[in-house]
Amino acid sequence: MKMRYSLIPSRAVGDQRLSHAEFRTLSSLTLFTSALGICYPSQELLASIRDVSQGCIAIQMRALRKYGYIRDLVSIKKKHPLAYKVGNRYQIPTLDHDPIPTKEQLKEDVLAQTREPLIINVGVSKG
Repeated sequence: MKMRYSLIPSRAVGDQRLSHAEFRTLSSLTLFTSALGICYPSQELLASIRDVSQGCIAIQMRALRKYGYIRDLVSIKKKHPLAYKVGNRYQIPTLDHDPIPTKEQLKEDVLAQTREPLIINVGVSKG
């Protein structure tokens, strides 16, 4: 796992509608969110993180959409000629009423440096 932590919407912690599996899928999604809650992971990647099938992820994401934890956004990429669809682009809103980011906000959207993978240089000290 590359990220050091994830930011899970606190409203999900006590939401009795969510199953444990749905909560874990939401947690896996938030490993990839930017400062605005935008992420691009494929369902196959989420399935490999969770050690479940892609079909299970699809079912859990359907429930997360229904409960307002995931918003599907229009992808900014072009579809590959052999691909089924363009790709995944999600927003994980912190609050129910969080707005969809504007194009200007999306241009400046970055991953917080504190969430970037920790790189440790292991070397022999000279001296």
